[in-house]
Amino acid sequence: MIRKFFDVNRAIIALKCVGAAAQSLDETVAYVKGREQFGAPLASFQGVAFPLAEAATHLELARWLSYRVLWMRERAIPCAAEGAMVKWWATKAAADAIHQCLLLHGHLGYTRRLPIEQRLRDVIGWQIGDGAPQIQKIIIARALLGGVAPR
Repeated sequence: MIRKFFDVNRAIIALKCVGAAAQSLDETVAYVKGREQFGAPLASFQGVAFPLAEAATHLELARWLSYRVLWMRERAIPCAAEGAMVKWWATKAAADAIHQCLLLHGHLGYTRRLPIEQRLRDVIGWQIGDGAPQIQKIIIARALLGGVAPR
């Protein structure tokens, strides 16, 4: 009975993680725009700007895959594999994005003075909850391979 709600729950978990990462990204963008090093804002350096651009892109893709799963579910289209995809990808993308944000804040990002370290721990917890990434990959592989389960 509960299995029929896995795909929806996985999309909701994905959106929670995307939201946490988006908040961290917004805070980090504001920080690097205002913080100066070597006579210029941190945001002006490629080594700072590029990871933020990548994180924003990955989070947007995760958001839209989440919406797709919910759209499919609303129309009674089977979406177990897509639910597993979004659970695996969005939690990974969110954890990676938050980790990049933490690094860009330096040691302060790792302290409890900023919420970034807590968000990272929360998202890592969601990577495990409702099926670890390995479980999601088994579900995806079974759908791709016609029920053949990888060992």
